[in-house]
Amino acid sequence: MAWIEAARGIASNGRGRGDLLFCNTEYCSEFLYVFYDNEMTKNNREMRMSCKQVPLSADGPPSYDHFGPRSTIASSSSPQMKNPGCRLGVCRWKCIVHNIFVSRLAQRLQARAIRRGDSAGSPRWKPESSEEQTAHGLSFLFLYPFVMSIVWMVGGCVYAWWRERRTSPEPPDLPETPFVSILVPCHNEGDVLEDTIGRMLQLDYPAYEIVALNDGSTDDTRAVLERMADRDARVRVVNLPVQRGKAHALNVGLVASRGEILVTVDADAVLAKDALRFLVWHFVAPGSERVGAVTGNPRIRNRGTLLGKIQVLEYASIIGLIKRAQCVLGKIMTVSGVIAAFRKRALVDCGMWDEDMVTDDIAVSWKLERRAWDIRYEPRALCFMWAPERLRSLIRQRARWAQGGVEVLIRNASVLWTSKNRRMIPLYVEELLGIAWAYLWVVSLVWTLAFDAAHGIPWTYVAEAGTWLGLTSLVQTAIALWIEQRYERDSLWRYYFYAIWYPAAYWMIGAFVVV
Repeated sequence: MAWIEAARGIASNGRGRGDLLFCNTEYCSEFLYVFYDNEMTKNNREMRMSCKQVPLSADGPPSYDHFGPRSTIASSSSPQMKNPGCRLGVCRWKCIVHNIFVSRLAQRLQARAIRRGDSAGSPRWKPESSEEQTAHGLSFLFLYPFVMSIVWMVGGCVYAWWRERRTSPEPPDLPETPFVSILVPCHNEGDVLEDTIGRMLQLDYPAYEIVALNDGSTDDTRAVLERMADRDARVRVVNLPVQRGKAHALNVGLVASRGEILVTVDADAVLAKDALRFLVWHFVAPGSERVGAVTGNPRIRNRGTLLGKIQVLEYASIIGLIKRAQCVLGKIMTVSGVIAAFRKRALVDCGMWDEDMVTDDIAVSWKLERRAWDIRYEPRALCFMWAPERLRSLIRQRARWAQGGVEVLIRNASVLWTSKNRRMIPLYVEELLGIAWAYLWVVSLVWTLAFDAAHGIPWTYVAEAGTWLGLTSLVQTAIALWIEQRYERDSLWRYYFYAIWYPAAYWMIGAFVVV
């Protein structure tokens, strides 16, 4: 069986001719130009293809070093070769990342170009094999998270330099202090409500109320809320007889509220003392008439377990970095369901929260932006939340996020052909590619486990790409921790060791729950 296929494409630079060989083995899959030592140029980047035709041998592969720029073919491997010192030159201008992620696509395009130039005596090119088709999928499988990580890192650094560097960590002086209504939807949260609302009553803001929305709780939630309302007149309680979901409770709270600005907070979350000032500033600053919502910066409270430590890194290196990058690009995918502030007029204009959507925060964000309301990100408005500590709870949470993302894409597909929403197309495409990546990752994993894929998947390519993705993840986490450290009293760098678990927690679990 021949170990190599010859494309027989005649390459010329005005000085000579040569064969372009395509190695199709499990050891490598590269286009190789055959050079002679005495005709090699001093700079391989010129890619002068002054090659002579080299007959092929069925005795076995050459001694080709996949990681080196050139390798020597031993005369014993190809006895018909005229010059045993012939070398295989691999172009040095290809950077490592290009070799890992883009080379396969370039190879396919080059092969097709060679096929079109069907010279006399050259054999017909065979259709792409299953291994080559697998390489197409693997290229996207590794390219998508790599490119997105680069976009997030660059966008996060630009935002940190352009916006955060100019802001003070101290609360701003507000030109006016509009009345704020804090909406707290709760269902069977009696064990944490007293601590949550007790801390909200200590916020540094002159005019606000707390509207606690009891969504059909069956525990002592109602008794706790009524006891808190008796202690402080700023606490108001709305009891709903039947549980109808968070979105329904928020819609009821909007009607019952008295404030111009609404702040939604989960029942188990704790606001930083100056969070309201940072949020309200975006609504009263000059030129803020079209600001419809501001999302805060959620932080993890329970950091003792492995999942808790991983989620500390996730909220810093993914959620915070993504929001910064999206601010630079112009549109934010979603406000945070844990802490977000809304202009009441904007909510009424877009139809308030959708009660038939799984993720009300994503849905209302898209509704606001489609109505030309601006959404901003305020990293100084901190909110401390409880993260899932068990794998089952984490998977359930991510499954709900994934389902909500798909629902939003289906409902907002018209942004692709609506000119006034053209700035939302990058968000739509990014979310769509993420879903496609998740399906491809799961399918490729199942295929590998179900069948003998030892000869169908280029494992060298997988190992190299996985290594570079891991290094990219470490760099991304380091950049995010450097940006987020200014908002933490404790050092975030002590969690950096757990960054090695981050790809499994975010990409792999996320891919499974999407499918």
